[in-house]
Amino acid sequence: MNSTHSTSSLTSLDTLPYPTGAPSSGWFFEAFHYLNTALGPQYIGLLQEWVDYERKHHWLNPHKLAGFSPEKRPTVLLDWMKNRPRPLPKVDKRGFFMPNFAEEVWAWWASLQPQWRLLDEGGLPVSFEQFGDDLSPLNKHGRNAWVGLLACIKWWGIGLKHYASDDHELYLSSWHSIVADMAKMLGKLVVD
Repeated sequence: MNSTHSTSSLTSLDTLPYPTGAPSSGWFFEAFHYLNTALGPQYIGLLQEWVDYERKHHWLNPHKLAGFSPEKRPTVLLDWMKNRPRPLPKVDKRGFFMPNFAEEVWAWWASLQPQWRLLDEGGLPVSFEQFGDDLSPLNKHGRNAWVGLLACIKWWGIGLKHYASDDHELYLSSWHSIVADMAKMLGKLVVD
């Protein structure tokens, strides 16, 4: 984890403009407006990769079973998915962050990785220089794929603004690490 990031990087006022050519209603419209939050340039970069990825797939929403595996998915995400687009007060006002939530998000992210992706002894994805051939486990678009991961990242980022503890910097660094890792994988999916 990189510990050079500060809390100020979670307070940027920048958000993305609505993408040209995107539908003016429907699942993408709702998801974009929900996720487009000022959490700093790294988060906005991840969000832009997601927009580019969904554009590549013509903003289509495949069958609900075509998304990411629910195995290891954080339980708060399941509650949100059942209620969307209505907000969940416990996550939408102050975010949602507890140390075990960060662990749940990392565990879910790790479980979605392609077979070629190595995991460390703690089960987290290891940094790499060269992509493997198969990205199919992450090559899922629509409402039940990256939107859930990005919602978790949003809640974690907002929640960190309200999390006052000695380990705050550790979880902020972890947040930056997972955002960078997701952006790297999404970026590859966009260009392939």
